Amino acid sequence: GGADPPATIRSLAADDLVIAGFVPDLTPYLEASRISISPLRYGAGVKGKVNQAMSFGLPVVATTPSIEGMHLTPGSDVLIGDDPQAFADAVVRAYRDRALWERLAAGGLDNVGRHFSREVATAAISELLVLVDMKGRNRRSA
Repeated sequence: GGADPPATIRSLAADDLVIAGFVPDLTPYLEASRISISPLRYGAGVKGKVNQAMSFGLPVVATTPSIEGMHLTPGSDVLIGDDPQAFADAVVRAYRDRALWERLAAGGLDNVGRHFSREVATAAISELLVLVDMKGRNRRSA
């Protein structure tokens, strides 16, 4: 729903479904959850909320647009459902199947560590700085 969910979304609220709107810190929600869902219909690039959920060890059920550019492997790191029934079935499987839940949780954590950790970002920035420095030196010596 985002910061200001429309009335059609707010009307879905129930005892077991909270429509929170804008939340400044997702930590309490993530710590109290069993799985995370990402039913995006479109999008590009890395999805911060997917990575954040995975960094908390939560398995993620997503649509294909939710994981584009994320280096994720369906069935190992994430479950995919691109139509309403497939998505619902994947949510139920991730919630009920303990072995699957554990595999997805571990795969998601591993993916975040391999591709999106602070260490990976630091190494990438360091490499860019070396390249920039080398280009600057090459220009001065030419």
